[in-house]
Amino acid sequence: MSSDVFPGPFGPMPEAGAAAILWMPPQADAPGPVRFVDGFGPFAEFARGQGADPAVLAVDLGATWDFVAGHPEVLESDRLAAAAARFVGNVIAVVHPAATWRMTGEPEIGTNTLSIPVAGLVQGMVQQPEQRDALLQMLASWEQDDLDDQEMRALSAEDSAPAVVVPARAYVRPVLPLLDFHDESGDVIRYGHRWPDGDAPEESYSRESHPERFAPLSLVVDALVEHLRREYTVEVRREAEEGATERIVLAPARGAQIAITPAVPSVCVDAGALFHAIVPSCICDACDETAETAADELERIVLSIAAGGFREKYPVGRRAWLYTEIRSPDGERRETSSGPAPEVPAEDRERATALLRGLDDGWWPAWPLRSTPA
Repeated sequence: MSSDVFPGPFGPMPEAGAAAILWMPPQADAPGPVRFVDGFGPFAEFARGQGADPAVLAVDLGATWDFVAGHPEVLESDRLAAAAARFVGNVIAVVHPAATWRMTGEPEIGTNTLSIPVAGLVQGMVQQPEQRDALLQMLASWEQDDLDDQEMRALSAEDSAPAVVVPARAYVRPVLPLLDFHDESGDVIRYGHRWPDGDAPEESYSRESHPERFAPLSLVVDALVEHLRREYTVEVRREAEEGATERIVLAPARGAQIAITPAVPSVCVDAGALFHAIVPSCICDACDETAETAADELERIVLSIAAGGFREKYPVGRRAWLYTEIRSPDGERRETSSGPAPEVPAEDRERATALLRGLDDGWWPAWPLRSTPA
């Protein structure tokens, strides 16, 4: 169809399942992205009836916000509210040409870095008009955010690999005690197998039952520290933290230093210049983590760093984000992450920047093996 409001072409609202924050390789027979959708006509007619020109609103999100905020009756009709949501989404597609429509729980318009539910946005225009400038300010940096995201994706996609990955002798996990925990009815909770169909109930996301089930991670920390001390040339220091918590610092002769702070329920791992991880990262019932699955993650991180499978790049893009990569010694597992660097003093950031600049494409060298295991 043609329109004197939006340039088009117009496409159908995409089917559910295409979230803006998820990226999947395009299928050969998949429909192309939709920039503009139809169904905004009732709102355009309403605007004309109020003396506004829809074509003017279509190129000015601030003016559209002001118009909707000044006409709360838009929300009194489901038909008009739905049309307004489509109109506002199309305006965003004009403002940001890379934005496309997708359907999750409701229609959204966005890119990989930002996805905006349009029905909620229209409600916000009426109910929270003071948020206008905050939204416009956020959208002003959207294009640069997309460029930064592309840079991060390029880092994840490239073939960069550590020059040498040095595995030590096989690490052996200690036997973890089998602990039973019970629910309110007295039945044993089968952690790790609670949601066989993959659908956890909504209330489980806000519930953290029996965090003490992660107490056996202290045995894993001790075993890892002993393994690294025995196999690598590394100094082990134990430092007291606030609250009587112990911090174990492993300073190798060469490579990334690791600091492990064991606690219940989570173990903190700091490594290299800016890397920080919490294991397990979430203990809610929906995630259904166990001491064993948390031990898998903890061992993978620590052993990969020591073996030379650890990469840090900072600062990346205008936002100066941190990119990290963990690659297992056998090369079978590769995990990347990106996001804001931890909050540290400016001098620490400068030190980290200088330190990482001296690495080979961000790869920390493997720790040197002991010639004779201790």
